[in-house]
Amino acid sequence: MKPILAFTLILLILAACFPPAPAQVAAEANKEYNTPEDRKGIVKRLEDPDRQKRLQIGELIALLGIRPGHTVADIGAGTGILLPHLVEAVGFEGRVIAEDIQQDFLDRAQARIQASKWTNVSLVLGTDKNPNLPAAQIDLAVTLDAYHHFDYPAEMLGHIARALKPEGRFAIVDFYQRRRGSQDKDMSRHVRADRDAVIREVEANGFQLQSRQDHGSNQYILIFRKK
Repeated sequence: MKPILAFTLILLILAACFPPAPAQVAAEANKEYNTPEDRKGIVKRLEDPDRQKRLQIGELIALLGIRPGHTVADIGAGTGILLPHLVEAVGFEGRVIAEDIQQDFLDRAQARIQASKWTNVSLVLGTDKNPNLPAAQIDLAVTLDAYHHFDYPAEMLGHIARALKPEGRFAIVDFYQRRRGSQDKDMSRHVRADRDAVIREVEANGFQLQSRQDHGSNQYILIFRKK
């Protein structure tokens, strides 16, 4: 075998054995999360009262169809602004799991838990590829303003599907890319995919769309079931 052909064959074998890592598709959205100092600024935005008013959390929780006794996973929970509402929705017999990939965010969520003396809330440190949720235990997984931060959506969706009960649901609340109201921001440089592209992506990874609707002026709610 000629040396050039032999070298080419070796490269092909190596490529087959060590395929390239999938691209981090949300690099633009995540660039402000890289350091503790960056994340301190994010915390202020997450906990801004104006943001919480815009989110219309009470209406959102009602639309998610959470029942007493449910186990709900808040994926990308941040500092835990949804926790009081989720705890109320699931009741004493239910369970809430708050997941994030940033330990400093979870530390602030832990402070909320301790201050409120909740006994049915647990924290999980995930990764950018795996939320590390327990298998087949989740009635509803919800991600609020966080799906566009998924760097590896296919891997994350696979793990979320495995965490859901057979009739479990997955809800995405996220932004439209383009401004829709006079007070909205253009999110096209921050949000990598618009609503219909998100639907196609999630359905390509083991889910089927159950419902869709707008939320506020510039967000949407998508609810999926496992196929």
